[in-house]
Amino acid sequence: MADWSQLPPELLALIAKSLDTRFDVLRFRSVCSLWRSSFPQKLYPLPTKLPLAIPDSFRYRPEVGDIMIDTIFLVRCPATAACRVVNVREYTHCAKTQLLKPLLDYKVRPLVVKIPKVLDLTNFQVIELGHQFVVLSPNGSEGLYIDKAAFLWSNTNTNDFMMLTLISCKDLCVVSSISGKTESIRLQTFTRSYGYFRDIISFNGKFYAIDEEGKTTVVDQSLNLSFIDSPTDRRYYWRKLLVQSGDNLLDVEMMDLCDMVIDFKNFRLNEEEQKWDEIESLGDQILFLGVRQSISASASEFYGVKGNLIFYSGALTKSNYYGNSEDVFVFDLDSYATGPLEIFPEFGKLFWPPPEVAPMREPWIWSFRDKRNYRRPLEQ
Repeated sequence: MADWSQLPPELLALIAKSLDTRFDVLRFRSVCSLWRSSFPQKLYPLPTKLPLAIPDSFRYRPEVGDIMIDTIFLVRCPATAACRVVNVREYTHCAKTQLLKPLLDYKVRPLVVKIPKVLDLTNFQVIELGHQFVVLSPNGSEGLYIDKAAFLWSNTNTNDFMMLTLISCKDLCVVSSISGKTESIRLQTFTRSYGYFRDIISFNGKFYAIDEEGKTTVVDQSLNLSFIDSPTDRRYYWRKLLVQSGDNLLDVEMMDLCDMVIDFKNFRLNEEEQKWDEIESLGDQILFLGVRQSISASASEFYGVKGNLIFYSGALTKSNYYGNSEDVFVFDLDSYATGPLEIFPEFGKLFWPPPEVAPMREPWIWSFRDKRNYRRPLEQ
């Protein structure tokens, strides 16, 4: 058997440079003392304060505050064929970590069950399913908030980057840091009082931002803008999310009709023709849609979970009709059945900590076997 501790330093450096996540670096450094000393803990090279180009209507001239990375992990136990989805927040400028509520962006309150301080990686497999950068505005920025950021990194200098942010959901702002010089440019602003952007993402060297009408703004690295028309009627599909699924970019549109029924339409980006093509199935992919984080994962990574499913936070719905906004819901694109996690026993233990459930609520489920019939209940 090979002695991994005897690998030459130049090969260790080459391996270490290919590690993208902080958790991969942790596992790399856990092999032996030589590996640990050959590569430091991963800290993202992001400054804690960045200037913002904002509209003149704002009283304060804020800077970007803390930049954090929210990561969804899958923890598997091969011995028991069990797996759990865990949401963790890490600060980019220090080694601070927080446990978040499932598909939400705030930390877990003290639990009755003790949270383990140590995870023995000889008994568990930990897989990163996806991550998203989140930005907090510093105190004093009244009337303005920034809640999500997308990054493009330089291929030649790891300290150079471009960051796209949403300012109060109405303004697209790009912050670039090249060779230590930082500047901010405001690209596009909604002029209507009710208009705003729904989501942003970086994909294949470009930024994408989708607005409430389904129109997509594309920003290349030279800050040139192009646009992709909406694939749906905005009157029905309210929430629009951009999700990278393997080598594809998806536009996931959620319908909240009369504050009662949920439906999803999924579209794949056709980069060559600059349009969205509707897809009927996600195949073996599973979508996890959170408040500020949406990811896609293969069902093959899970035990006993099929593909073509969407797990989404109740906080994404238009109203609080479905109960506590901390609930997690399931949508099955095969049967068009949907409901809160509590009535799907096979998924009851998928998230950790378990989502809170609204008390005294009658279990319910809806089925959309006919896509044109949005109100047909599933027989109990």
